[in-house]
Amino acid sequence: MRIMFTASNWAGHYMCMVPLAWALRGAGHEVRVACSPSQERGVASTGLMPVPVLDGPDMMESARLAFYVQAMYTPPQAGPRPLPLHPFTGRPMESLNDFDAGELRDFWKKSIEAVQRSYDNAVSFGEHWKPDLVVHDIMAVEGALVAALRGVPSVYASPGFIGTVETEPGLDLVSADPLSCFEKYGVEWGRDRIEYAVDPSPDVAVPPLGGALRLPMRYVPYNGAQGVDPWQLGPVRGKRVCIVWGNSASGVFGANVPALRHAVDAAVQQGAEVVLTAPAEQVEQLGTLPAGVRVLRNCPVELILPHCDLLVHHGSANCYMNGIVAGIPQLALALNYDTLICGRRIDPAGATLTLSGLDTTAEKVDEALRKTLFDHRYRQAAEKLRDGVERAPSPAVVAGLLTRLAAEGGLTAQDVAEAMDNNTEARRVA
Repeated sequence: MRIMFTASNWAGHYMCMVPLAWALRGAGHEVRVACSPSQERGVASTGLMPVPVLDGPDMMESARLAFYVQAMYTPPQAGPRPLPLHPFTGRPMESLNDFDAGELRDFWKKSIEAVQRSYDNAVSFGEHWKPDLVVHDIMAVEGALVAALRGVPSVYASPGFIGTVETEPGLDLVSADPLSCFEKYGVEWGRDRIEYAVDPSPDVAVPPLGGALRLPMRYVPYNGAQGVDPWQLGPVRGKRVCIVWGNSASGVFGANVPALRHAVDAAVQQGAEVVLTAPAEQVEQLGTLPAGVRVLRNCPVELILPHCDLLVHHGSANCYMNGIVAGIPQLALALNYDTLICGRRIDPAGATLTLSGLDTTAEKVDEALRKTLFDHRYRQAAEKLRDGVERAPSPAVVAGLLTRLAAEGGLTAQDVAEAMDNNTEARRVA
Protein backbone atom coordinates (compact mmCIF):
# COMPACT_ATOMS: atom_id res chain seq x y z
CA MET A 1 0.00 0.00 0.00
CA ARG A 2 1.22 3.52 -0.82
CA ILE A 3 0.79 6.23 1.78
CA MET A 4 1.59 9.88 1.12
CA PHE A 5 2.27 12.38 3.89
CA THR A 6 2.20 16.12 3.21
CA ALA A 7 4.22 18.24 5.64
CA SER A 8 4.50 22.01 5.88
CA ASN A 9 7.82 23.77 6.38
CA TRP A 10 7.05 24.18 10.09
CA ALA A 11 9.35 21.40 11.32
CA GLY A 12 7.60 20.79 14.64
CA HIS A 13 4.40 19.65 12.96
CA TYR A 14 6.29 17.11 10.87
CA MET A 15 8.07 15.72 13.94
CA CYS A 16 4.68 14.86 15.43
CA MET A 17 3.88 12.73 12.36
CA VAL A 18 7.13 10.77 12.36
CA PRO A 19 6.12 7.93 14.75
CA LEU A 20 2.94 7.26 12.73
CA ALA A 21 4.91 7.28 9.48
CA TRP A 22 7.43 4.87 11.03
CA ALA A 23 4.61 2.57 12.12
CA LEU A 24 3.17 2.48 8.61
CA ARG A 25 6.60 1.90 7.10
CA GLY A 26 7.32 -0.82 9.65
CA ALA A 27 4.08 -2.53 8.66
CA GLY A 28 5.46 -2.90 5.15
CA HIS A 29 3.80 0.04 3.39
CA GLU A 30 5.51 2.45 1.03
CA VAL A 31 5.69 5.91 2.57
CA ARG A 32 6.60 9.17 0.86
CA VAL A 33 6.70 12.58 2.52
CA ALA A 34 5.82 15.48 0.21
CA CYS A 35 7.55 18.54 1.65
CA SER A 36 9.22 21.79 0.73
CA PRO A 37 12.90 21.77 -0.32
CA SER A 38 13.81 23.37 3.01
CA GLN A 39 12.45 20.29 4.80
CA GLU A 40 14.13 17.71 2.58
CA ARG A 41 17.16 17.16 4.80
CA GLY A 42 15.05 17.08 7.97
CA VAL A 43 12.69 14.46 6.54
CA ALA A 44 15.57 12.34 5.27
CA SER A 45 17.20 12.44 8.72
CA THR A 46 14.14 10.65 10.14
CA GLY A 47 14.75 7.67 7.88
CA LEU A 48 11.80 8.44 5.60
CA MET A 49 11.73 9.33 1.91
CA PRO A 50 11.27 13.06 1.16
CA VAL A 51 9.65 14.29 -2.04
CA PRO A 52 10.47 18.03 -2.11
CA VAL A 53 7.62 19.18 -4.37
CA LEU A 54 5.69 21.48 -2.04
CA ASP A 55 6.17 25.23 -1.84
CA GLY A 56 4.78 28.17 0.05
CA PRO A 57 5.78 31.28 1.98
CA ASP A 58 8.60 31.02 4.48
CA MET A 59 6.84 30.17 7.75
CA MET A 60 9.31 32.16 9.85
CA GLU A 61 8.74 35.24 7.70
CA SER A 62 4.98 34.78 7.91
CA ALA A 63 5.10 34.36 11.69
CA ARG A 64 7.31 37.43 12.11
CA LEU A 65 4.95 39.42 9.92
CA ALA A 66 2.00 38.34 12.08
CA PHE A 67 3.88 39.44 15.20
CA TYR A 68 4.67 42.78 13.56
CA VAL A 69 0.98 43.34 12.74
CA GLN A 70 0.07 42.37 16.30
CA ALA A 71 2.57 44.92 17.64
CA MET A 72 1.15 47.61 15.36
CA TYR A 73 -2.31 47.18 16.88
CA THR A 74 -1.29 46.66 20.50
CA PRO A 75 -2.28 49.76 22.51
CA PRO A 76 0.49 51.46 24.54
CA GLN A 77 -1.41 50.87 27.78
CA ALA A 78 -0.88 47.14 27.31
CA GLY A 79 2.60 47.66 28.76
CA PRO A 80 6.14 47.20 27.43
CA ARG A 81 6.77 44.33 25.02
CA PRO A 82 9.79 43.32 22.93
CA LEU A 83 9.91 44.97 19.52
CA PRO A 84 9.30 42.53 16.68
CA LEU A 85 12.09 41.49 14.38
CA HIS A 86 12.10 42.77 10.83
CA PRO A 87 9.63 40.39 9.15
CA PHE A 88 11.85 39.62 6.18
CA THR A 89 15.45 40.00 7.38
CA GLY A 90 14.89 38.68 10.89
CA ARG A 91 17.12 41.44 12.28
CA PRO A 92 16.23 43.48 15.38
CA MET A 93 14.43 46.79 14.75
CA GLU A 94 14.71 50.00 16.76
CA SER A 95 11.21 51.12 15.79
CA LEU A 96 8.12 49.73 14.07
CA ASN A 97 8.84 52.31 11.35
CA ASP A 98 11.96 50.37 10.36
CA PHE A 99 9.75 48.09 8.27
CA ASP A 100 8.53 49.44 4.95
CA ALA A 101 5.03 48.14 4.33
CA GLY A 102 5.64 48.66 0.62
CA GLU A 103 7.70 45.44 0.71
CA LEU A 104 4.50 43.50 1.29
CA ARG A 105 3.41 43.74 -2.33
CA ASP A 106 6.22 41.47 -3.56
CA PHE A 107 5.86 39.21 -0.52
CA TRP A 108 2.17 38.55 -1.14
CA LYS A 109 2.73 38.08 -4.87
CA LYS A 110 5.50 35.53 -4.30
CA SER A 111 3.55 33.81 -1.53
CA ILE A 112 0.40 33.38 -3.64
CA GLU A 113 2.41 32.03 -6.57
CA ALA A 114 4.26 29.63 -4.27
CA VAL A 115 1.06 28.29 -2.71
CA GLN A 116 -0.58 27.75 -6.09
CA ARG A 117 2.58 26.06 -7.38
CA SER A 118 2.60 23.80 -4.31
CA TYR A 119 -0.91 22.50 -4.98
CA ASP A 120 -0.15 21.92 -8.64
CA ASN A 121 3.07 20.04 -7.80
CA ALA A 122 1.30 17.92 -5.20
CA VAL A 123 -1.40 16.99 -7.70
CA SER A 124 1.24 16.07 -10.29
CA PHE A 125 3.06 13.87 -7.81
CA GLY A 126 -0.22 12.24 -6.78
CA GLU A 127 -1.05 11.45 -10.39
CA HIS A 128 2.39 9.90 -10.83
CA TRP A 129 2.72 7.94 -7.56
CA LYS A 130 -0.97 7.10 -7.02
CA PRO A 131 -1.20 6.89 -3.21
CA ASP A 132 -3.86 4.74 -1.55
CA LEU A 133 -4.08 7.03 1.49
CA VAL A 134 -2.95 10.56 2.35
CA VAL A 135 -2.01 11.93 5.80
CA HIS A 136 -1.66 15.69 6.00
CA ASP A 137 -0.55 18.47 8.32
CA ILE A 138 -3.14 21.21 8.95
CA MET A 139 -0.77 23.63 7.18
CA ALA A 140 -0.15 21.29 4.23
CA VAL A 141 -3.65 20.45 3.06
CA GLU A 142 -2.40 19.86 -0.47
CA GLY A 143 -2.68 16.23 0.58
CA ALA A 144 -6.44 16.57 1.02
CA LEU A 145 -6.70 17.75 -2.60
CA VAL A 146 -4.59 14.84 -3.85
CA ALA A 147 -6.82 12.40 -1.97
CA ALA A 148 -10.01 13.96 -3.32
CA LEU A 149 -8.78 13.74 -6.91
CA ARG A 150 -7.57 10.19 -6.40
CA GLY A 151 -10.80 9.14 -4.68
CA VAL A 152 -8.89 7.83 -1.65
CA PRO A 153 -9.23 8.71 2.06
CA SER A 154 -7.31 11.54 3.66
CA VAL A 155 -6.49 11.99 7.35
CA TYR A 156 -5.49 15.04 9.34
CA ALA A 157 -2.60 14.38 11.77
CA SER A 158 -2.80 16.82 14.68
CA PRO A 159 0.25 17.77 16.77
CA GLY A 160 -2.12 18.00 19.72
CA PHE A 161 -4.59 20.69 20.83
CA ILE A 162 -5.29 21.91 17.26
CA GLY A 163 -8.65 20.87 15.84
CA THR A 164 -10.33 20.99 12.46
CA VAL A 165 -13.11 23.55 12.85
CA GLU A 166 -11.15 26.07 14.89
CA THR A 167 -12.50 29.61 15.24
CA GLU A 168 -9.76 30.83 17.60
CA PRO A 169 -7.41 33.42 16.01
CA GLY A 170 -4.12 31.76 15.22
CA LEU A 171 -5.62 28.27 14.98
CA ASP A 172 -8.03 28.90 12.10
CA LEU A 173 -5.33 28.95 9.41
CA VAL A 174 -6.37 27.70 5.95
CA SER A 175 -9.90 27.07 7.16
CA ALA A 176 -11.24 27.16 3.61
CA ASP A 177 -9.88 27.66 0.07
CA PRO A 178 -8.89 31.35 -0.08
CA LEU A 179 -6.75 31.03 -3.22
CA SER A 180 -9.19 28.70 -5.03
CA CYS A 181 -6.57 25.95 -5.24
CA PHE A 182 -9.22 23.25 -4.66
CA GLU A 183 -11.81 25.02 -6.80
CA LYS A 184 -9.36 25.02 -9.72
CA TYR A 185 -9.62 21.23 -9.76
CA GLY A 186 -13.38 21.14 -9.19
CA VAL A 187 -13.14 20.17 -5.52
CA GLU A 188 -15.08 21.88 -2.73
CA TRP A 189 -13.09 21.95 0.50
CA GLY A 190 -13.03 23.42 3.97
CA ARG A 191 -11.67 22.18 7.26
CA ASP A 192 -15.22 21.23 8.20
CA ARG A 193 -15.00 18.54 5.48
CA ILE A 194 -12.13 16.68 7.16
CA GLU A 195 -13.50 13.21 7.95
CA TYR A 196 -10.71 11.65 10.04
CA ALA A 197 -8.30 13.13 12.56
CA VAL A 198 -5.43 11.39 14.32
CA ASP A 199 -5.19 13.25 17.62
CA PRO A 200 -2.76 12.69 20.54
CA SER A 201 -4.37 15.32 22.79
CA PRO A 202 -5.25 14.23 26.35
CA ASP A 203 -8.93 13.40 26.73
CA VAL A 204 -9.35 16.45 28.98
CA ALA A 205 -8.17 18.78 26.19
CA VAL A 206 -9.54 17.36 22.95
CA PRO A 207 -9.81 20.22 20.43
CA PRO A 208 -12.94 20.92 18.35
CA LEU A 209 -13.07 18.40 15.53
CA GLY A 210 -16.48 19.10 14.01
CA GLY A 211 -17.75 16.02 12.21
CA ALA A 212 -14.32 14.38 11.92
CA LEU A 213 -13.94 10.93 13.47
CA ARG A 214 -11.23 11.17 16.13
CA LEU A 215 -8.56 8.47 16.12
CA PRO A 216 -6.80 8.84 19.50
CA MET A 217 -3.10 8.00 19.36
CA ARG A 218 -0.49 7.71 22.07
CA TYR A 219 1.99 10.54 21.75
CA VAL A 220 5.46 9.15 21.07
CA PRO A 221 8.08 11.92 21.35
CA TYR A 222 10.36 12.56 18.42
CA ASN A 223 12.60 15.62 18.60
CA GLY A 224 15.56 14.57 16.49
CA ALA A 225 18.40 12.18 17.23
CA GLN A 226 21.40 12.71 19.48
CA GLY A 227 23.66 10.59 21.67
CA VAL A 228 23.01 10.31 25.40
CA ASP A 229 25.64 12.10 27.48
CA PRO A 230 26.82 10.11 30.54
CA TRP A 231 25.72 12.91 32.92
CA GLN A 232 22.11 12.27 31.92
CA LEU A 233 22.35 8.78 33.40
CA GLY A 234 23.79 9.90 36.72
CA PRO A 235 21.97 10.73 39.94
CA VAL A 236 20.00 13.98 40.26
CA ARG A 237 20.78 15.96 43.40
CA GLY A 238 17.94 18.23 44.42
CA LYS A 239 15.48 19.65 41.90
CA ARG A 240 16.20 19.78 38.17
CA VAL A 241 14.41 22.22 35.85
CA CYS A 242 14.54 21.81 32.08
CA ILE A 243 14.09 25.03 30.10
CA VAL A 244 13.38 24.68 26.38
CA TRP A 245 13.50 27.68 24.06
CA GLY A 246 13.08 26.41 20.53
CA ASN A 247 14.34 27.72 17.21
CA SER A 248 10.87 29.08 16.41
CA ALA A 249 10.82 31.14 19.63
CA SER A 250 14.04 33.00 18.86
CA GLY A 251 13.49 32.96 15.08
CA VAL A 252 10.10 34.69 15.35
CA PHE A 253 10.35 36.79 18.51
CA GLY A 254 14.08 37.42 18.69
CA ALA A 255 16.65 36.54 21.31
CA ASN A 256 15.69 39.34 23.68
CA VAL A 257 12.50 38.08 25.36
CA PRO A 258 13.07 38.83 29.07
CA ALA A 259 10.84 36.00 30.30
CA LEU A 260 13.51 33.43 29.41
CA ARG A 261 16.13 35.06 31.62
CA HIS A 262 13.50 35.48 34.35
CA ALA A 263 12.88 31.72 34.27
CA VAL A 264 16.58 30.85 34.46
CA ASP A 265 17.16 33.19 37.39
CA ALA A 266 14.02 32.05 39.23
CA ALA A 267 14.98 28.37 38.97
CA VAL A 268 18.52 29.03 40.19
CA GLN A 269 17.21 31.09 43.10
CA GLN A 270 15.08 28.12 44.14
CA GLY A 271 18.22 25.98 44.34
CA ALA A 272 17.44 23.91 41.25
CA GLU A 273 19.89 22.59 38.69
CA VAL A 274 18.93 24.12 35.33
CA VAL A 275 19.26 22.36 31.99
CA LEU A 276 18.80 24.89 29.19
CA THR A 277 18.42 23.80 25.59
CA ALA A 278 18.24 26.66 23.12
CA PRO A 279 19.87 27.98 19.92
CA ALA A 280 23.41 29.33 20.31
CA GLU A 281 22.44 32.92 19.51
CA GLN A 282 19.72 32.78 22.15
CA VAL A 283 22.15 31.55 24.82
CA GLU A 284 24.66 34.25 23.85
CA GLN A 285 22.01 36.95 24.27
CA LEU A 286 21.37 35.79 27.84
CA GLY A 287 24.87 36.89 28.86
CA THR A 288 26.71 35.34 31.79
CA LEU A 289 24.67 32.55 33.30
CA PRO A 290 24.66 31.59 36.99
CA ALA A 291 26.53 28.56 38.23
CA GLY A 292 24.34 25.48 38.09
CA VAL A 293 23.06 26.11 34.56
CA ARG A 294 23.98 23.43 32.04
CA VAL A 295 23.61 24.56 28.42
CA LEU A 296 22.77 22.12 25.66
CA ARG A 297 22.33 22.77 21.95
CA ASN A 298 18.94 21.68 20.61
CA CYS A 299 19.02 18.44 22.59
CA PRO A 300 16.00 16.14 22.11
CA VAL A 301 13.99 16.77 25.25
CA GLU A 302 12.90 13.15 25.67
CA LEU A 303 16.51 12.49 26.74
CA ILE A 304 16.26 15.05 29.54
CA LEU A 305 12.71 15.10 30.87
CA PRO A 306 12.60 11.68 32.61
CA HIS A 307 15.11 13.08 35.12
CA CYS A 308 13.51 16.51 35.62
CA ASP A 309 11.03 17.97 38.11
CA LEU A 310 9.70 20.80 35.92
CA LEU A 311 9.60 21.74 32.24
CA VAL A 312 9.63 25.44 31.31
CA HIS A 313 9.10 26.28 27.65
CA HIS A 314 7.84 28.77 25.06
CA GLY A 315 4.40 27.21 24.74
CA SER A 316 4.51 24.98 21.65
CA ALA A 317 2.18 21.97 21.34
CA ASN A 318 5.29 19.76 21.01
CA CYS A 319 6.63 20.95 24.36
CA TYR A 320 3.28 20.55 26.08
CA MET A 321 2.93 16.99 24.77
CA ASN A 322 6.52 16.02 25.64
CA GLY A 323 5.98 17.23 29.20
CA ILE A 324 2.69 15.35 29.47
CA VAL A 325 4.33 12.10 28.33
CA ALA A 326 7.12 12.62 30.87
CA GLY A 327 4.56 13.12 33.63
CA ILE A 328 6.09 16.32 35.02
CA PRO A 329 4.60 19.76 35.75
CA GLN A 330 5.05 22.54 33.20
CA LEU A 331 5.36 26.30 33.15
CA ALA A 332 4.69 27.72 29.68
CA LEU A 333 5.80 31.24 28.79
CA ALA A 334 3.59 31.33 25.71
CA LEU A 335 4.60 33.74 22.98
CA ASN A 336 1.75 33.66 20.47
CA TYR A 337 -2.02 33.35 20.15
CA ASP A 338 -1.96 29.64 19.37
CA THR A 339 0.31 28.77 22.29
CA LEU A 340 -1.85 30.74 24.71
CA ILE A 341 -4.87 28.82 23.43
CA CYS A 342 -3.07 25.52 24.05
CA GLY A 343 -2.48 26.69 27.61
CA ARG A 344 -6.13 27.57 28.13
CA ARG A 345 -7.10 24.09 27.00
CA ILE A 346 -4.70 22.10 29.17
CA ASP A 347 -4.21 24.31 32.27
CA PRO A 348 -7.55 23.31 33.86
CA ALA A 349 -6.17 19.76 34.26
CA GLY A 350 -3.89 21.18 36.97
CA ALA A 351 -0.53 20.00 35.62
CA THR A 352 0.47 23.12 33.70
CA LEU A 353 0.52 26.86 34.21
CA THR A 354 0.66 29.24 31.25
CA LEU A 355 1.76 32.88 31.28
CA SER A 356 2.01 35.36 28.43
CA GLY A 357 5.74 35.28 27.82
CA LEU A 358 5.89 38.61 26.01
CA ASP A 359 4.61 40.78 28.84
CA THR A 360 5.01 38.82 32.07
CA THR A 361 7.26 40.14 34.84
CA ALA A 362 10.14 38.61 36.77
CA GLU A 363 7.93 38.50 39.86
CA LYS A 364 5.15 36.60 38.09
CA VAL A 365 7.60 34.11 36.60
CA ASP A 366 9.22 33.54 40.00
CA GLU A 367 5.84 32.97 41.66
CA ALA A 368 4.66 30.60 38.92
CA LEU A 369 7.91 28.64 38.92
CA ARG A 370 7.85 28.15 42.69
CA LYS A 371 4.25 26.99 42.51
CA THR A 372 4.75 24.43 39.73
CA LEU A 373 8.06 23.19 41.15
CA PHE A 374 7.07 22.68 44.78
CA ASP A 375 3.26 22.27 44.91
CA HIS A 376 2.80 18.48 44.89
CA ARG A 377 -0.66 18.87 43.34
CA TYR A 378 0.96 19.80 40.01
CA ARG A 379 3.05 16.63 40.09
CA GLN A 380 0.02 14.48 40.91
CA ALA A 381 -2.00 16.06 38.09
CA ALA A 382 0.92 15.59 35.67
CA GLU A 383 1.19 11.90 36.51
CA LYS A 384 -2.56 11.51 35.99
CA LEU A 385 -2.31 13.20 32.58
CA ARG A 386 0.58 10.94 31.59
CA ASP A 387 -1.31 7.81 32.58
CA GLY A 388 -4.26 8.91 30.47
CA VAL A 389 -2.14 9.58 27.40
CA GLU A 390 -0.34 6.24 27.76
CA ARG A 391 -3.67 4.40 27.58
CA ALA A 392 -4.28 5.69 24.05
CA PRO A 393 -3.61 3.30 21.14
CA SER A 394 -0.02 3.21 19.93
CA PRO A 395 1.02 4.48 16.48
CA ALA A 396 1.16 0.82 15.41
CA VAL A 397 -2.50 0.32 16.34
CA VAL A 398 -3.50 3.52 14.54
CA ALA A 399 -1.45 2.43 11.52
CA GLY A 400 -3.62 -0.69 11.45
CA LEU A 401 -6.76 1.43 11.50
CA LEU A 402 -5.46 3.56 8.63
CA THR A 403 -4.61 0.46 6.64
CA ARG A 404 -8.20 -0.68 7.13
CA LEU A 405 -9.45 2.77 6.13
CA ALA A 406 -7.50 2.62 2.89
CA ALA A 407 -8.63 -0.92 2.12
CA GLU A 408 -12.31 -0.48 2.96
CA GLY A 409 -12.77 3.21 2.16
CA GLY A 410 -14.14 4.17 5.57
CA LEU A 411 -14.03 3.75 9.34
CA THR A 412 -16.75 3.97 11.96
CA ALA A 413 -16.73 5.03 15.59
CA GLN A 414 -17.27 1.35 16.41
CA ASP A 415 -14.06 0.43 14.57
CA VAL A 416 -12.13 2.94 16.66
CA ALA A 417 -13.79 1.77 19.89
CA GLU A 418 -12.87 -1.84 19.14
CA ALA A 419 -9.26 -0.87 18.46
CA MET A 420 -9.13 0.98 21.77
CA ASP A 421 -10.68 -1.98 23.62
CA ASN A 422 -8.15 -4.36 22.05
CA ASN A 423 -5.35 -1.95 22.96
CA THR A 424 -6.57 -1.84 26.58
CA GLU A 425 -6.74 -5.62 26.77
CA ALA A 426 -3.23 -5.97 25.30
CA ARG A 427 -1.89 -3.56 27.90
CA ARG A 428 -3.65 -5.46 30.68
CA VAL A 429 -2.17 -8.78 29.58
CA ALA A 430 1.29 -7.24 29.21
